[in-house]
Amino acid sequence: MKSLKLCLFLGLFFVAGYTSSQVVNDNNLLRDSLSRFSSVIWKQKSDSSRLAASEVFFVKFREVLDRPGSGLIPFDSVSGITRAASEDSKFRIFTWNVPLDDGTNRYFGFIQVINDSSIVMPLRSSGKDQPDLAGRQFTILNWYGAIYYRVIQQQVNGRPTYTLLGWDGYTSISNRKLIDIISFDSNGNLLFGLPVFKTAEGIRPRVVFEYAEKAGLLLRYDYQSIRVEKRKKIRKEATWLIVMDRLIPADPSLKGIFKYYVPAGDVYDGFVFRNGYWVLVEDVEVANN
Repeated sequence: MKSLKLCLFLGLFFVAGYTSSQVVNDNNLLRDSLSRFSSVIWKQKSDSSRLAASEVFFVKFREVLDRPGSGLIPFDSVSGITRAASEDSKFRIFTWNVPLDDGTNRYFGFIQVINDSSIVMPLRSSGKDQPDLAGRQFTILNWYGAIYYRVIQQQVNGRPTYTLLGWDGYTSISNRKLIDIISFDSNGNLLFGLPVFKTAEGIRPRVVFEYAEKAGLLLRYDYQSIRVEKRKKIRKEATWLIVMDRLIPADPSLKGIFKYYVPAGDVYDGFVFRNGYWVLVEDVEVANN
């Protein structure tokens, strides 16, 4: 009897081990396969070929994301895509760009909501410049397109919202970075943009920075010092906030032509989250950049 029990135990042990290793191997094969499909995109010589290769990768990636258990696959070895996840592990977002010959980009991606079942929402930019980008809300159907590299979780009116930091290779001579928010309405529909950014131009649903192509703009979530006025006294307060370079025109005569804006150099501003709003603060003391 003891021998029989031992045989059963060893059999179950090896089956479990085989199943676990099989899942790992399957996941590795899926990542390697996707990486091969993605690497083809940027080797193409024409817009049509790059977009066609991206479409093939898009379909294959969707097939993998639709598989049960795909939420456990990190996809960290898939080249050319940027991954960002919410702190509460409720969703993650994958984005990538296809550069075009005219200096613009097309953007693609997926938002994967992870719960009892995996919900996958595809993202495709239209390729058209969206007027008043800083002043409008969007859905996944008219997504403007960007590469998202950071997700910051906050509460607005008692509901979880997620602030995104992103990059857009806007034109051949300028780039953009943006601070956006995604949230879900009462019907579960995803929205890009929420009027919670208190800026010098008023309350906006997102913040957009355009700057010269050859310049680099710092935009990150960091723990830094800000100056706070209270009872006519100025004191320093260390806090988490979104930090960015202050942009200025490369020449005073170019004021208002943002494609020629560059960082001022050692001058930083930021957005700090207060009472449900991202509030602009100036002259952030960045300890390391």
